[in-house]
Amino acid sequence: MIGPSKLKHKVIGILFLFLLNHTFFLTECKCLQPNIPSRLNSLIKTKLKQYPNLICGVCVKPSWLKDSININGDYAFPAASLIKIPVAVILLMKIDKKEISWDEKLTLKRYHYAQGAGILQFTKAGTKFRLRKIFKLMLAISDNTATNMLIGRLGGINSTNALISKLGVKNTKLVNFLGDFKGTNKTSPKDLVMLLEGALEGDLLSKSSKRILKSALLDVKNKSLVKKGLGKYTRFAHKTGTIGICVGDAGIIYFPFGKRIGISIIVKRPFNNLNGQKIIREISRLVYENFK
Repeated sequence: MIGPSKLKHKVIGILFLFLLNHTFFLTECKCLQPNIPSRLNSLIKTKLKQYPNLICGVCVKPSWLKDSININGDYAFPAASLIKIPVAVILLMKIDKKEISWDEKLTLKRYHYAQGAGILQFTKAGTKFRLRKIFKLMLAISDNTATNMLIGRLGGINSTNALISKLGVKNTKLVNFLGDFKGTNKTSPKDLVMLLEGALEGDLLSKSSKRILKSALLDVKNKSLVKKGLGKYTRFAHKTGTIGICVGDAGIIYFPFGKRIGISIIVKRPFNNLNGQKIIREISRLVYENFK
């Protein structure tokens, strides 16, 4: 029989060996991590060659590494509903400055109506809604009419676009109200990753606005793109965008224990070609499998 003293020392010894092995494992992983972006970059480029009729932009930025992946990351793609990300950030910045209040009521006007996603297009003109509800509708279900109401509150297209340009995003531009089915509004994968990092994890917004934005993006209903490629223990705060000629997804992947990855994948495609959605899911899976 092992005495209490010997048992205690044996347990301490086992714990020491476990911690030693764990430390070695983490050190080994840390040494290997810098090679992952280069390898993943090659894997993604190989994947893109399988879809020659698509133009794909990819930006992937792990929070714990200096290197990132940027494949056509500065290409100006049709923004579709991804333009709602800068609109949301600008609105929250205005709220932080107390230039706009959550308690405001916005009036639905005829020029706000937009086809495509959303329920407000079926609501009677003149109906009033609280700003907070309109904000949630814009992000959670990608309501185009709600977006137009917020653009109107920000002063219209020109004023909103001027505010977007001050965010430092070089390839993002608002040209027309939603729904912009011809793709005149533009953005790039790199712009969106930079903007989301600044808004959710940087100093663009107050703590309160960060929580509100993160909660809204986690609640986005469309989980069919990047989220499909991720493991079940991740959370994804994001926004999707889809029109006939383009499809995309941009957000931040939150892993357990504090790791996160900014990711944006946008695909210009033949009209309604389902390979656009497919390649986004496949690239997402590659990112997850290499960084999990």
